[in-house]
Amino acid sequence: MSGIVRWLALALCLAASPTHAETLSVALSRDEIAIGSSFTGTRLSLFGVVERDENTVARPGAYEVIVAVRGPDKQVLVQERMRRFGIWVNDAGELFDKMPSYYGLFSTPGARALIEDDNGVARRLSLAMLGDGDGARERHRAALAEQHRAHGLYVEELDGVEKLSRTFFRTEIPLPPLLADGPYRVFVFLYAGDTSVAQTELQFKVHKTGFEQRVYEWSRTTPLFYGLGAVALALFTGYVGGVVFRRG
Repeated sequence: MSGIVRWLALALCLAASPTHAETLSVALSRDEIAIGSSFTGTRLSLFGVVERDENTVARPGAYEVIVAVRGPDKQVLVQERMRRFGIWVNDAGELFDKMPSYYGLFSTPGARALIEDDNGVARRLSLAMLGDGDGARERHRAALAEQHRAHGLYVEELDGVEKLSRTFFRTEIPLPPLLADGPYRVFVFLYAGDTSVAQTELQFKVHKTGFEQRVYEWSRTTPLFYGLGAVALALFTGYVGGVVFRRG
């Protein structure tokens, strides 16, 4: 009898659950990125399909897609160099508590207004909003964003999602050499007009391999010996350089 009660309860829950006219099916070309000594960057392909409930009426107009990729968060201190008494020094700076080590934003051209307009429903996803609310001065935040852009770690391509049909889309996610280890979260949002109708999330992982991985693990497990080894290597390199210079 208890089994029947459980099945009835489950059926009632399913009946009460909201149904969605659209769902997203999304896949990445790879779910792992291995970084070795010869790694110079790569690109991930993302493909997606909008699946519709056959019992719902088709929406007028086109779908718009936004893809946001966020790397592991990190704490960043941004300092400004200034001249005092003839000497260049760093100011106290501003601390950004949770800034993504990588951030990529890609969308169909029709979603641009949703992201760029001050009152756009997807404004929170834009690069301009990263770090907002941390109490950091705007010029420090802008300097950090510009530095990350220069290294390919912050990317915004508001025409980067290509619609292959009304319900089939793809994009390329560029990944530069200076990637942090860890999980990368990929958020995909589907809009009809300015209404969010579906979203989904998936992940891929970045990890070091070979000698780089061993050095990284050494630095984490035995930081004292890692530091001493780094100093010894620097001294040895300086000594060899001095000998070569004198002979020259």
